[in-house]
Amino acid sequence: MYVMKFLLFKSGRKLGNQLNLKFVFIFLISINFVEAQYTISGRILTEEDEPVKDAQVEIRNLEYHISEWKISDSSGQYQFINIPGSYLINVVAKGYRSYRSDTIRVDAQTPVLVKDINLNSGVTSIQAVHINIRKPNIQTDKGQLIFNVADSGLASGLNGFELLKKIPGIGIGQNDEILFRGGVGVNIMIDGRMTYLSGPQLSNYLKGLSAEDIDKIEINTTPGAEFDAAGNAGIVNFKLKKSKKKEFSLDLRSSVSKSRFWKFNENINAAFKSEKLLFYGSLDYNTPHSFSRGSNGNTINIDGSVQELTRENEKTFKVNYYTWKAGAVWQFLPKHNLAVDYHGYYDDFKSIRLSEVSFSKPGAENAYLFSSNTVKEPYHYDSVALTYRYDIDSSGKKITADANYTIYRNFSDGLMISSFKLTENNVDTQLRSHQPGTIKIKSFKTDTELPFTNFKLKAGLKWAEVNNDNKFVYTNFTEGTWEIDPGMSNNFSYSEKIGAAYVTANKDFETTSVIIGVRVEYTEANGEFLQNIPNYKLHYTKLFPSLSVEQKMGDNHKMNVSLSRRINRPAYADLNPVKWFVDPYFYFTGNPHLVPEIAWVYQVNYSFKKKYIFSLAYNQSKNYINRRLVIDDMQSIMSRSDNFGDYRRFDLTFSAPVKLTSFWNTQFFIDLNHTSYPISMIDGDKLFNLYGINGSLQNNFQLPAGISANLQMTYYSSEPRGIYKTAPTGFIDIGISKAFFHKKLDVTFSANDIFNSNRYKGVSQSNIVDYHYNDRPYGQNFGITLKYHIGKELAKSSSSKTEEQERL
Repeated sequence: MYVMKFLLFKSGRKLGNQLNLKFVFIFLISINFVEAQYTISGRILTEEDEPVKDAQVEIRNLEYHISEWKISDSSGQYQFINIPGSYLINVVAKGYRSYRSDTIRVDAQTPVLVKDINLNSGVTSIQAVHINIRKPNIQTDKGQLIFNVADSGLASGLNGFELLKKIPGIGIGQNDEILFRGGVGVNIMIDGRMTYLSGPQLSNYLKGLSAEDIDKIEINTTPGAEFDAAGNAGIVNFKLKKSKKKEFSLDLRSSVSKSRFWKFNENINAAFKSEKLLFYGSLDYNTPHSFSRGSNGNTINIDGSVQELTRENEKTFKVNYYTWKAGAVWQFLPKHNLAVDYHGYYDDFKSIRLSEVSFSKPGAENAYLFSSNTVKEPYHYDSVALTYRYDIDSSGKKITADANYTIYRNFSDGLMISSFKLTENNVDTQLRSHQPGTIKIKSFKTDTELPFTNFKLKAGLKWAEVNNDNKFVYTNFTEGTWEIDPGMSNNFSYSEKIGAAYVTANKDFETTSVIIGVRVEYTEANGEFLQNIPNYKLHYTKLFPSLSVEQKMGDNHKMNVSLSRRINRPAYADLNPVKWFVDPYFYFTGNPHLVPEIAWVYQVNYSFKKKYIFSLAYNQSKNYINRRLVIDDMQSIMSRSDNFGDYRRFDLTFSAPVKLTSFWNTQFFIDLNHTSYPISMIDGDKLFNLYGINGSLQNNFQLPAGISANLQMTYYSSEPRGIYKTAPTGFIDIGISKAFFHKKLDVTFSANDIFNSNRYKGVSQSNIVDYHYNDRPYGQNFGITLKYHIGKELAKSSSSKTEEQERL
């Protein structure tokens, strides 16, 4: 066989002008194919191992000086078949440095070569002219919005929770709930892994995440069937920064900022990479202290007399956050990878709420209630994840399996001291609370991706189990001793099991891409209460279809139409009927009679030149969940979770970058919306509907001496929030950054909410309770961050470059 090939090769050279050398080459390759299947394939990836689509991949034969080109697909895949011999690979992609390989060989000893290639972004050198490649602030991809925050100078001294306030369309509610497009039914993921936390547990988790560790934030309002169906408002995915392709790297970061209090953030992040092993770890210390003042009021009826009640509140939160992470990725066989990841933190949260309540009625002397509520609530979080991946072949076929165990514990002790003063008579009361709680989360999922010639198939199974156990013991100080209050104390035990299976199919036509999927989820929820309350039991199976159609219209126009059915299950705290007191006349409580909220979400995205983005979204929900105010038998305000009925929300958004000068770029984002749902009135329900507008203006400046600056202005108009109509609010943030010592040291200065203008203010729209509030958080924050990087590139190949390589 080899003699035949040699003779044919000689004949081909003698034919010279009679035969095209390329045909001889193809004929030689066809003979090789009889012998064996020779293949070079792989993926074109970014530095963060994300696929690069439409990269131009050239393979050049060093013996015959013939080249062949391929274009990478949406998975970054490329493939060349039946090509024995010695080759070079050259890759060109917009926004990345070009790549060229060392000499590679495909022969009988290595008939199949899998070559994954990571492209470097950033500075591209063209004849000593340096061009800075910067990702746009806002992008769209297959129906989701992507906010690139890694290059923003606004993150200095902030945590992940505070950074969310800077993202257009996302807001933070009065009680730290995360809102997207006015809704609370949003699920938070970290690097594609569901957190399963909600309420204060979720906000505390994000407060321990440094904003400077976040690369981008992805918002998907109509997720496909491969994602959990939970979250009517969609999914917010935090993509964290990953270690670059270094042999080793060490990042040291120190931040100090001044708001009402001094705040510090110290971080050390290290990684080591060899050919088959990656180790990484980090330690972080953070102090996200906060302070706010506020006022609220309402009328109450005491003994047939209507009295006006007004409050002046002050809240101080002192937090010391200790976070540690460690992990490893091991390629123990050529196509098999095993990864383990551990994340833990300890948070010694302390708070004190001071409240002065005045009671007034015409013709009578005012009475006053002074209340202090002190809480010590340390949180402990530990999470371990084990991931296995098997790359079946170079076309992208793979199987992944992921197991996760998380335990979240808090040990809360509180003391509320109240002094009621009327003329010369004082009545003092003390209420002590002990509220330990534990949340355990176990989940396992497996996914299979099967790309075929004409379509791609993806399927998977998942099982998740959540156990939440809370013990609430309230004691009153009576006649010199503490006595348990059985009417207020309660044990709440809740378990939730969710089994899911899904399948999606993706078909790419010439200019059209269609993704269709269906997910089925079985839910079993059980809640048990110590008090005389019926147990909470729900068992149901539901289908969640999804569809996404993307159409390209030339090089500049792209449209995506998507829809998805979603579910918003009640959060654990929303079901728990225990009372969380602010003062003796206001408390929060859950509702064990809640039912899940089901929604259909529709969205149309249109982008022009990949930077001008229009989006129209519609959310239609049943059994909308939010908080309702009720006056209890003791004339106290009870803020309770409840189902509101049908919910409708339209959003029309527009995003556009504008280059004003050579050094000044601006990004507009505006959202016009309309929301409606019923709220209860004394004489029946009424439809609460409201038009709103919110937006942001992000300005990026490239100043002399390598200084970059950011200026962002954010505005929210009035919005419906449960039974409240909120007041307009807004804030301005500034960031300035510069690199030193060959970009080893980054220095960033930030000023957030520089006029301290952000407010949480609302008025009840229900005549059952005439409640109003005006909370004034101290959001003004000035910070400086120093970040120093130490790293060494992976060792280059020792083989010398050929003449052909030098000419590439």
